[in-house]
Amino acid sequence: MRVPLVRWGEDFKHPQRGHTAHRVYVEMFLQVCREYASLPDPQNLKAHQIRFFYEGLREELKRATKPKGQE
Repeated sequence: MRVPLVRWGEDFKHPQRGHTAHRVYVEMFLQVCREYASLPDPQNLKAHQIRFFYEGLREELKRATKPKGQE
């Protein structure tokens, strides 16, 4: 899985082969559902759609998740 998540204000990949498609897309899906409350039926989103919406949030998530003192 090549798509990084956003944690602690930067791109993040789970260590030691833990960065699997299932784990990554579940986290992306949950974030997309939280941020885009007006999606008609999130359960019908395809992986490429989840990634599209998540990429739209990437910079905002980086700013929002930076540790204190690194703003």
